[in-house]
Amino acid sequence: MGRRAGRRFPPIRRSCSRSNSRSTFPPGKADRGPNRGGRDGAVTAYVRYVAPGATEHGDDTTSGDGGARWGVVEDEVLADGTIEDGMVEELAAPPFSGEVRTGNRMRLDELQLLAPATPSKVIAVGLNYRSHLDNSPIGTRPEPVDPPLFAKLPSSIVGPGAAIEIPPDAEVVHAEGEVVVVIGHVARHVSPEEARDRIFGVTAGNDVSERVWQRDDLQWLRAKGSDSFGPLGPRIVTGAAWEDLRLRTRLNGEVVQDARTSDLIFSIPEIIAYASRYVTLLPGDVIYTGTPGKTSAISPGDRVEVEVEGVGVLANEVKVELPKDGT
Repeated sequence: MGRRAGRRFPPIRRSCSRSNSRSTFPPGKADRGPNRGGRDGAVTAYVRYVAPGATEHGDDTTSGDGGARWGVVEDEVLADGTIEDGMVEELAAPPFSGEVRTGNRMRLDELQLLAPATPSKVIAVGLNYRSHLDNSPIGTRPEPVDPPLFAKLPSSIVGPGAAIEIPPDAEVVHAEGEVVVVIGHVARHVSPEEARDRIFGVTAGNDVSERVWQRDDLQWLRAKGSDSFGPLGPRIVTGAAWEDLRLRTRLNGEVVQDARTSDLIFSIPEIIAYASRYVTLLPGDVIYTGTPGKTSAISPGDRVEVEVEGVGVLANEVKVELPKDGT
C-alpha cells in the first residue's frame, strides 16, 4: 500500500483484481464469462459509420440520405477483435441508453467506420504504467499518488483510417497507444465500485503528442489537443475483460509497445472515480487510460497501428497538415 501514502482523496476500497493474471479467453473467442465491464455479460461490438456513398455531416441520425449512424455488429467478435463476414444492424440512436434496432442491415466491410464516440469530454491519464515512468519524455518520474489527469479536445478525435495531420511547425511528434474506456452512464462523485457500472465499453486510442510543445507550453492544449491528435476506434466492445487486455502499438509494422491493462497503476474504475470528483462524466465521454513503456516518434508517411485485444486494430497514416484554404 506504499503508493497510496499521502493520497489526497480517501483510500480506495478495491473491488477489482490488480493481479498479473492473463486473459482467460477461450482459443479464438472473446470472454463469455461474467460481465466485467460491459452491459449484459455478452461481448458486443458497436460501430459508428457512414453508409456507402454517404458523407459524415450533422448529428448522428438515421434520417436523410447520409450522415453518421450507429450500428451493432451481429457476428461474433474474435479474441483479437476481428469480425469475419460481419453484418451490422443499424441503431436508431447511440447505444448508451440501450439498443433500438431499425432492421436495416449492411455488410461491415462496405462501411466507412468513424470514431465510435462523439464525446463532450476527452480525458487522459499520464504516467499510468510503471514501464512508462522510466521512459517519460520529460525524464524519470516517481510513481504518482493520484491519477495525473489532463484533457484533450473533442475536435482532436478522428476515426480509423483518418490521417494524423502533423502541423507544419511541429518538431517532435510521438504516438502513444492506449486502451480507452467509454462512459455509459452519468458519473459524478462515484466510488470505484460504482464506477464499474458507468463503464459502457472499451476501444483503442492513440494519444498523439508533440513533445517540444509539451515541454515548453504552460498547458498541453496544442501538444495533446491539436486536430487529429486523438485517433479512436475501430469499434466499442462491451463485456470484454477490460481488467486484463493486451495492448500493442506498431509503427510501420514493428511492435514498439506491448503491455496489458493488468499493469496499470490506477485501474479503470479508480480513474473514473477520481475524475468524477471534479467533472461530470456523460454517456459517450472517453478516457485514455495511459500509455506503456517508451513511445516512438512518428513522421509523415508512417503508419501507426494500435491493437487492443478483443477490440481490433486502429490504423492511421501520418501526413503533414495542409492549409485548408489552399494557401
